[in-house]
Order: sequence, then structure tokens, then C-alpha cells
Amino acid sequence: MGIEAKFSFVSESSLLIEISDKIDYEISEKINALSLALKKLDIIDITISYSSLLVDFDPLRHNFDEFMSEVKAIYNLTMLSFSTTNKEPNIREVFVKFGGQFGPDLKYVAEFHGISEEEVIEEFTSKIYKVFMLGFTPGFAYMGILSDRIATPRLPVPRLVVEAGSVGIAGNQTGIYPTRSPGGWRIIGRTEQVMFSPEKEDPFFLKPSDYVRFIRIDCES
Repeated sequence: MGIEAKFSFVSESSLLIEISDKIDYEISEKINALSLALKKLDIIDITISYSSLLVDFDPLRHNFDEFMSEVKAIYNLTMLSFSTTNKEPNIREVFVKFGGQFGPDLKYVAEFHGISEEEVIEEFTSKIYKVFMLGFTPGFAYMGILSDRIATPRLPVPRLVVEAGSVGIAGNQTGIYPTRSPGGWRIIGRTEQVMFSPEKEDPFFLKPSDYVRFIRIDCES
């Protein structure tokens, strides 16, 4: 199997499965495969992160030891049968205005790496980024993996206000703020794409396992 997971009850109704502590494409695919396999159990919900799952269940319907054994059996079977897929990725395009009032930290990112702002933009838009999970606020997609050329630490002190649509960098992650909120990521641009529409039946523009291609547009457009 190659991966030893850690299983622990973190509440009377939640089981945490930790596979790794890394941001990694294959680990993410294994998390998604395990999440799908665990749905055969009588559970309430599953929350996924970069490298772990939280399984919520009804303690009145499950014996703890038996539930743990069932989950471990499914985990072992999933890892044994796992193989990376060649499925065509679902790529969403996001149009972004970089720098200036739209990306107040673009200059810092460039100076941090000793490259030009133009090179930061070229590097950022040269790749597609996987949506690993949603969190923080509704519709906020945690994406990666940025190259070391532009991966940049968070702000030492978060801003009280980050505009909706702001595109940020935190380490080797990138994300888009769906709504106006506080935030500590380095903001390099902004998009007009609506990320969260609560009035819609399907409110999220991005979902886990989607990929995003950022496309630069003129700041005057």
C-alpha cells in the first residue's frame, strides 16, 4: 500500500483519517478515492482536506470498534486497488487583472524572488492548478501547486478587508476570495468571476478535483 494512515476519533461522532501532511497530487487522488469508497457506509458526512478526511457518523448507529474496523478495511482495499487515472481534467478558466489596485502584493512577490512582476505573472499563468478542497469561506478553493519561483509566505499580519475576487498566494497554494473578507494571502490580482452564488442550486463555481487556468486580461478592460 505504501502509506500508513493514522485513524483517531476526534469526537464521539467523528473519525479523522490522516494519510499524509503534504500537498501532493497523488495523495489528493487517494483522499478522493477513499471518500468515494466510504460512502457505502451509513455515515452523515465526509470532509476532505489536502491529506486527510473527517468522517462524521451517528454514534447511536455504530459501535466504535466495529466502525473503526469497517473503515480500516475499506481504506486497505482502496489503497490496494488504487491507480492514478488518466481522466481528462475539468479545466475552468478564470480571467484576472494583475497588479496595481487589483494585486497590491504583486510587487512584493516579485522582489521576494528577485524577478520582475511580469515574470511572476508569466509563471503563475503558465500552469493549471488543481482544486484540492473548499473551505475558509463558502466557495473558497484551495489550489496548487505553485512553483518555487513564486511560492511566497503569507502576510505577517492579515488584512482586515480583502475584496471579493482577489487572487492570492500563500506558500505553494493559490486561492480566490469569494466574498469581501479578512485575509492573509498575498494578493496578486483580481477576477470578476463569481465564485459563490448561494441563490443557485449548484452554488460553487469550483469543486474539488477541478483545475483552473488563470488568464491575464488588461487592467483597463
